Amino acid sequence: MTPHRMTAGLAQPGDQDQILELNRREYGVNDILATPADFDWRFSQNPAGQAIVPVIRNDQGDVVGFLWVVPLRMRVRRQNYLAATGTNLVIQPEYRNTFAYAKLLRRFEQVFRDHGIPFHFSFISESAYRRRLKHNPQRVMTIPLLVKPLDFKGFARAYANKKWQRFLVGRGGQLVSPVLFRRRKASFSKEHIMVEAVDHFDHRFDKFWTDSQNKYPIMVIRDRAFLEWRFTKLSGRHYHLLLAHARQQMLGYIVLRSTFIRGVKVGLVMDLLVRADERGPVAGACLLDEAETYFRTQQVSLMMGLMTSFSEEYSILFRVGYRQLPHFITPRVFRFAFYNHGEGEHNVSLATQDWFVTLADYESF
Repeated sequence: MTPHRMTAGLAQPGDQDQILELNRREYGVNDILATPADFDWRFSQNPAGQAIVPVIRNDQGDVVGFLWVVPLRMRVRRQNYLAATGTNLVIQPEYRNTFAYAKLLRRFEQVFRDHGIPFHFSFISESAYRRRLKHNPQRVMTIPLLVKPLDFKGFARAYANKKWQRFLVGRGGQLVSPVLFRRRKASFSKEHIMVEAVDHFDHRFDKFWTDSQNKYPIMVIRDRAFLEWRFTKLSGRHYHLLLAHARQQMLGYIVLRSTFIRGVKVGLVMDLLVRADERGPVAGACLLDEAETYFRTQQVSLMMGLMTSFSEEYSILFRVGYRQLPHFITPRVFRFAFYNHGEGEHNVSLATQDWFVTLADYESF
């Protein structure tokens, strides 16, 4: 089939099996993206609305490529918007870098115009990042991945490819850990702050979001509805939720997950948000202390979290010993881009330094 005979459109109810089969070929039969549960969660359970999936088809009508548009409610400069994230781009190898790929992207862009979605964001590939960095650098950035090793030998086996690197990271890491990953001395009191493990997002999270919604200029709305959807126990994914409070007032929360990456057990800080007052950093330190205790019981080798560098939560992670790694042993690099589709009075003012981004905003974890 030649690319120019491809047609672009939107996924229909009967296309789910073909989309899942393409995901199985791309990611493997055991990947969460290949499961019907993940498809239903992403497509129809989102409190912000049903997802839209642009597709390209061959002349038999079979789906050979697709790209998701997942709606998200966003808080931007004290106003709420319905925006979106673009994710899970898959196209059969023979159609990549062809006009068929261009057709898919054009249909993807049409979705935002048709539905009045003013902007969207995506985590993009390295090649796409370098193209945009060259032509539109003010709309791309790298989100820092902060890590704190607990077992250097296990960490070295997974993330250092060469023998000298494994020695440096494994044995040498044990020597430099007290310096490189040391915890800064606390300059505050934890008195009266309590941390509890909870098994669901209750009414306190809506009140906390109301109090915290203007902490950063641009955030996904992290109310109870979003958090319940985002952290649904899905296809073996189990999340551990900790809440900090003082005198019955919620001060912050953290969402954790343990998983295996490159054969090593890793503890993920999926989301961390604390109150925007003098108690926030104290609550954050308390939450991270309890998180480390939990991860040690889970016998993880490495703790990691994604966090924009200008945020208060980044500073809290750094203060308790999380660091960015040298490039050659970084598990992966997270490239982030945003796209503004509004015009005139519908244009939304966006800037890279205004975004609050964590692993909660990266759908693949």
